[in-house]
Amino acid sequence: MRETYQYGLDHAMTHPHDHDVTLDKVARDCNTRCKIKKEETMTINRRDLALSTLAVPALAVSALALATPALAASADEDAVAKKVEAFRLAQIAADPKALGALCWDDLSYSHSSGKVEDKATFITNATDGKSKFLSIEYKDPTIKVVGPAAIVRFHWLGEQEMAADGKKVSTNLHILMNWQKQGDEWKLLSRAATKL
Repeated sequence: MRETYQYGLDHAMTHPHDHDVTLDKVARDCNTRCKIKKEETMTINRRDLALSTLAVPALAVSALALATPALAASADEDAVAKKVEAFRLAQIAADPKALGALCWDDLSYSHSSGKVEDKATFITNATDGKSKFLSIEYKDPTIKVVGPAAIVRFHWLGEQEMAADGKKVSTNLHILMNWQKQGDEWKLLSRAATKL
């Protein structure tokens, strides 16, 4: 190992192995102190090397395990978002088959008036032709997946036309939907609306 040599500004540094060689720093107007740091050798034994080779794959597996739930949640959120959009389009089209496919048999559909409908009643009333949606917009949607459930919230802006007199009615609501996953399928389990 090398020794550490430190010299003042008024002294020349001598090479540690050859006492006849000088580097005259003062003659060159160099005002910095010279400090040679010790070099230390790193000792690695087989055990340290073996542990480090085991640690790298373990860290990779841990990182993958941590990322997998996030990726799954993201995939589920995307799947729910597609179902929510399909539900919106089915409402505008007043399509009983599409609405039926998107809802669980145990559906609880609550209107802003406080009226609660089961699946059959909801589909019948949504497709009876007494009114027609001119537009439905789901603004600022949020989706939170919690296990096999998804909580969906959004601001509903809608306009419909009554078949009897052609009167246009606007709706401004806050909606809470609960979607449930069974197997790979997400379906609407409940919906509640509040007037804004």
